[in-house]
Amino acid sequence: MSKTVNVYDDVFDGEPILRWERSLGLVKPDRPQVVKRILFAVLIGWVPLAVLAAMQLAFLSDDALASFFYDFGVHARFLVAIPALILADAECIPVLGKIVNHFSEAGLIAESDKTRFEAAVSSTRRLSSSTVGHVVIVVLAYAAVAAVSLYVSTDAMGAWHRSDSTGRWHSLAGWWHALVSLPFLLTIVFGWFFRFALWTRFLFLMTKLDLRLIPGHPDGTGGLKFVSMSLRGFRFFSFALGAIVAGYLGKLLFLQGVEPVAFRDLVTGLMIFLLILLLMPLTLFLRKLRQAKRRGIFEYGGLARAVGMQFEEAWLRSGPVDETALRAPDFSATADLYSVAGNAYGMRELPFGFKDLIGPIGVSAMLPFLPLALLAMPLADIFRRLVRLVL
Repeated sequence: MSKTVNVYDDVFDGEPILRWERSLGLVKPDRPQVVKRILFAVLIGWVPLAVLAAMQLAFLSDDALASFFYDFGVHARFLVAIPALILADAECIPVLGKIVNHFSEAGLIAESDKTRFEAAVSSTRRLSSSTVGHVVIVVLAYAAVAAVSLYVSTDAMGAWHRSDSTGRWHSLAGWWHALVSLPFLLTIVFGWFFRFALWTRFLFLMTKLDLRLIPGHPDGTGGLKFVSMSLRGFRFFSFALGAIVAGYLGKLLFLQGVEPVAFRDLVTGLMIFLLILLLMPLTLFLRKLRQAKRRGIFEYGGLARAVGMQFEEAWLRSGPVDETALRAPDFSATADLYSVAGNAYGMRELPFGFKDLIGPIGVSAMLPFLPLALLAMPLADIFRRLVRLVL
């Protein structure tokens, strides 16, 4: 059996690092080669830091190497977050492409809007691969690093980041972190934000079309439920951001003795940020779905009333109903129609539900904090709480 080709798979695959990896042969058509890309990213982002910190220990006999390996933030960023973002590319890009493809395949696009739909796809693909956009992302990454370097003293960084006890200069590891590793990470993260902007723009353009929504559709959202599949595609992205924040908190917890309760606001802020970032594009369909629901209530309701009146006239006002009448097609047809009309009345005005949020936010984003919670809470306390839950 031949594999179905999705012509829109490449609409959102123009992220700068991904494009660079493709030029190096690390990514090939239909072969994302995730393992090679992860190894390559670790080789650039983390390995030089470990080697240079070890060299600093050998030549200066300070505690650089120990401080490096206790810097959980660095390990979380370059051994967990970057690999997760690479996995997110492999999972999310095909999902978004299938969603774009489904707008056309599902018959949601009217014939009069085909040209506008193709124009939206073409402009999204062109912006995703824009050289100017990629240059801006890289410049922003280095500008962010420069801002951190200006406003954060080297005293606040680990010993591996400083060349001497005075903390005036970066060590070799510190320079590599500032000039290569951190910009590498930020370029990927900013590239993802650019992808979110393009995704939001594309869905906004879809709301400007005359979408052929069906109020009685069994998905409860007029046939638009498939767009919520994007949330599942963003799971690894949420996990990566959670890992970055958890690594930073782990450093504060174990090196500075900050109480875990102090992390509550930061974790809550991460949750709110992800909710806004992931759900904002989908809320653009609110007006379309509300209009479809209003139309469905009148149209399906009117049809259900007309059929119901005929049903009552035929069966309830013509005498007693026997067992053979209950097997007549009118009963099943009326019940089916009322079920479809019920879908229209119960139609949701947003193309997602609470269950759609559990994976990308409730689980993926919070999973990196689990080791911190286990280490910060004594094992005996955990056991006692589990016993209370059971008993």
